[in-house]
Amino acid sequence: MRTVFGGRSVVRLAMAWTLLAMVPAGQAQSANLTKHERKIHKRLLRYEPGTYVNVELRDGTDRAGLLGAVGPVSFTLANSESNAQETHAYSEVARVSESREYIGEGSGGHHFRPWVPVVVGVVAAGAAVTAFEVH
Repeated sequence: MRTVFGGRSVVRLAMAWTLLAMVPAGQAQSANLTKHERKIHKRLLRYEPGTYVNVELRDGTDRAGLLGAVGPVSFTLANSESNAQETHAYSEVARVSESREYIGEGSGGHHFRPWVPVVVGVVAAGAAVTAFEVH
């Protein structure tokens, strides 16, 4: 292959220039978001997919459901009422918050059960008293 510019091939230089030209084009999509849209996007990125969230839209309606994929300009939500997949742009959203409600046993968080340590303690105390009385 023909070499120019100190031994580098023309093909390698063309590939390098092509890659450098593509970098700004990839960043332009996220740069078009407004400050509020970036805030909503950043907040949604904190939640794992499958997290139960409440979404308040700018038109005054509320949505609740499981968070799906979070993209550069929109996100998906599995509506808890209809179980339909909805796609919402960040510009449609007024507020997003994680909900403390869960759909099913393992679907979105750890349920603290305060009675479990109490029951274990009572059983252990009963076993200790029984063992002491038997000997």
